[in-house]
Amino acid sequence: MEDIKLNDLLQLTREEIDKTKIRFMVPNDGINFNPNTDAEDPKKQDKVNLEALVYNRKKSMSFTRGVIAIGFIRIHDNYWLMTGIVKVVKDNSLAQPATAEYLTKKYNFRLVVRFHKNFQNGIVLAKNIIDELEVIEVWDPNKTLNDKTFPGYKNISVSYHDLKKKLESPEWRTALSCRKGVYLITDRSTGKLYVGSAYGVNGILGRWETYIKSGYDKNEVENGKYPNKKLQELVNEKGLSYIQDNFHYSILETFTDDVSDEYIIGRESWWKEALRSREFGYNAN
Repeated sequence: MEDIKLNDLLQLTREEIDKTKIRFMVPNDGINFNPNTDAEDPKKQDKVNLEALVYNRKKSMSFTRGVIAIGFIRIHDNYWLMTGIVKVVKDNSLAQPATAEYLTKKYNFRLVVRFHKNFQNGIVLAKNIIDELEVIEVWDPNKTLNDKTFPGYKNISVSYHDLKKKLESPEWRTALSCRKGVYLITDRSTGKLYVGSAYGVNGILGRWETYIKSGYDKNEVENGKYPNKKLQELVNEKGLSYIQDNFHYSILETFTDDVSDEYIIGRESWWKEALRSREFGYNAN
């Protein structure tokens, strides 16, 4: 089956594509707005698309009259959620948003693409990359970033903020509490990894609830040693807010209650070796 590209759905003409810019949005302290969290509130969708998306920086006028802008926010790894598509109707000036209007709201916060962003600039010409944006799915109108349906253990890959919301769901809590496992925490700012295991009361749920609360588990002991030393140092140095802004959680393996704790610890050690998380990550033992 042939891949579906973004413009297969948007149907922009070649002339329109030449006028289009794509913005990969990230937290921007300058406008006091974090699209990775605030975009989960439908009431703030206009703020994403009509302000953050078409915001002109202090030294560059990227969004002038006639420019079409498409916005994306990262869900995880190479997967991006399209926020919307708008057209600029008034330039305004530097260091403030242009005035824009929607071309369509059909795919706002519904269309997921896969794209490997290997450049630093957040604003790019659509004609240079639009054919590389592969459509993965189009969510139904009732599904949003707040959707709390459990996706299956192998499909969990969530940010700190998203995990905190998911853990409010009875479905997520039940699924995570009945499985032991080996999990992975990724620092998306530095690329450093932390491999951990959960085999105590409430399984993975119990461990992750502790991490959400304090950033690390103060009481964890593994083979007589304290394995959270580097995470504790990170929180002490940079605060829990660093964890909240940068940490991402996924599951490497799960086990039922009949699997011994020793076996799970052994698998955890194997993953530490495979991912080199002792040498280059946050694992202290």
